[in-house]
Amino acid sequence: MTKIKNFVRNNQYTSILVGLLIAVLALFSALKGSAFWRIDLWKGMTMQFPEYACIALGLMFVFISGHHDMSQVLLGNFGAILAVQYMAANVTEGMANGQVAGIIFIGIGIALAIAVVGGLINFLLVSYLNVPPVMATIAMQMVWKGLSTALTKGYAVKGVPALYTTVGHTYIGGFLAVPVVIFLVLLVIAIFLLKFTTFGEKLYMIGTNKKAAKFSGINVHGMLAATYLLSAIFATIGVLIMVSTMGSAKADYGISYTTRAILILVLAGCIPDGGQGKISNILLSIVTVQIIATGINLFANLNTYYSSLIWGGMLIVVLIMSTQVGNRAPKKAKKVKKAPQNAA
Repeated sequence: MTKIKNFVRNNQYTSILVGLLIAVLALFSALKGSAFWRIDLWKGMTMQFPEYACIALGLMFVFISGHHDMSQVLLGNFGAILAVQYMAANVTEGMANGQVAGIIFIGIGIALAIAVVGGLINFLLVSYLNVPPVMATIAMQMVWKGLSTALTKGYAVKGVPALYTTVGHTYIGGFLAVPVVIFLVLLVIAIFLLKFTTFGEKLYMIGTNKKAAKFSGINVHGMLAATYLLSAIFATIGVLIMVSTMGSAKADYGISYTTRAILILVLAGCIPDGGQGKISNILLSIVTVQIIATGINLFANLNTYYSSLIWGGMLIVVLIMSTQVGNRAPKKAKKVKKAPQNAA
């Protein structure tokens, strides 16, 4: 019992997540019974969560550094629109799969190049022009949405090659969705960066005390540039997965994913104050949020337009909870020589 109490005291967010996950499973099991535990339902979950999970992973780097990025999804949409337009213009009927694959990879390269440009713009606005991160990235969010809408007149861009859409609907071994594999690759990269390189330690130090990190010789500008680049690239990959599953690109696709990604991170204890965030907690949070999203869809009488209300309400509750947890946590000195938390 003492060990359990010590674990709960030292891992408050993990304990909250485990308790919430158990409560959610119990609730939907009681309300929907066998319908909730159908194999096809859980297979569907594996196809749905990688889109916003990749976005959340990218945003995680920014949060740990003590910054914010509201533009990443709409930046990804702009890049995806250009990528799909390129694919549609160059893939012709009867073309060999090898040629189609080459065009697809060039299209993906275009989207990722746009992500790099967008990430660098965010970095310059925040780090060199000293624009507050939230305001800078909201402004860029509007810029990317405006460019996308002007380019498409607000319509979805179709013409995604069948070879590309196949990726978003394929299961390996009959259960493991290809989008999950892509997410797992990004997850391994994130774990490696945060846990096994000096990048992770420096990032936590910057989030904990930016001035102290600067005086200790850390290249803060370089670290923030890398952080915003990772956010943009990870989010664009998430958007490209979404394009594969939906078969088109649009200016406002996944616009609610920004709120969902913030919810996931805050629920996991990775808050914009910086210096905090465990990937194990973020994984627990992703699973919990996806189960809630799927469970809500089981209620046929519940209007899908209420989803924004549900996610917004949950975010408010989670923010209140995280504030209370933070207030109860023991205060630590700001001068830190090591990362305040392990990444995993």
